[in-house]
Amino acid sequence: MNHIRSILKYAVLYGCIIIALIMIALIPREGAITAIKDNKVAEYAYDFTAESYIQGIRGFFQNAIEQKSLGDTRFPRVTVEDELKRYVPRSLQIIIPAFILSIVLGVLKGVFDYRHGEKKGNVIGNGLTWLFQSIPDFFIIVCVIWSVTFLVPSLRLLSQETSYSFLLPTLLVLIYPLAYTARITSTALANEDGQYYIQVARSKGFTKKRVVYKHILRVAMKTILTHMTSIMIHLMTSLMIAEYLLGYQGMAYRLFSALGYHYSFEKGVELMNPEPELVIGIGLIFICLMMLAQIAGAAIKKGLRVL
Repeated sequence: MNHIRSILKYAVLYGCIIIALIMIALIPREGAITAIKDNKVAEYAYDFTAESYIQGIRGFFQNAIEQKSLGDTRFPRVTVEDELKRYVPRSLQIIIPAFILSIVLGVLKGVFDYRHGEKKGNVIGNGLTWLFQSIPDFFIIVCVIWSVTFLVPSLRLLSQETSYSFLLPTLLVLIYPLAYTARITSTALANEDGQYYIQVARSKGFTKKRVVYKHILRVAMKTILTHMTSIMIHLMTSLMIAEYLLGYQGMAYRLFSALGYHYSFEKGVELMNPEPELVIGIGLIFICLMMLAQIAGAAIKKGLRVL
């Protein structure tokens, strides 16, 4: 019964998120530009009407039902599905390994922080975790870009044409989720200190390492796995920053241009026509990834029997 309630609760939650995404993305943003010849000034006027808003929502769902498509993009004869097929696989090359590594390495780093947390000057442990959580993602990415550009210019890590172009974005994307997982793990382990089962295990002569991995970590995994969705959210946030600053053409990079912004070195930031249908499509992919992370957490819980 509890499982059914949990499923219904999350179904309603994600349903509300999807509805909110569609409602926000389809808000009319087109305005009218009027040129005044005498003063050579262009005036921009924006008028929101409920009628055009409702008509846009109705047209979106009608097109989705009749054409079996979310809609078209700014490019002729290119649909939202075509763009998703092009950009989503590039981002999945980053998301999947970064998500797995952030959990595995984050748990190991959290265990290390817990075991060495009492030592003074523990720079590699809690100090390093705190540092990665404190420094903004974009600052780390900018430093890496400058380092790669000037120190190893022959290494084409920033190129889109190499087979290993996803390695640098993956490394940068997993930094904050890894530190977040490590912090959760060390806190969960510390909360188990003093429990009766730990005292019994230690009284039997087990080493601290065995007590941590065989007893405390198994219990703490329940707390760790409940944060799977949060880890995925942090990862996708870092993904948007990394793809934009590195110019890695994945779905997060395409999302910025779909919102109506485009950056080029020659012209700077350019305003373009927004693509609300594509924004909805990419947003649905992000929501699906959050759902998959939550399902993965529940599946691992069941497999480890830590429910």
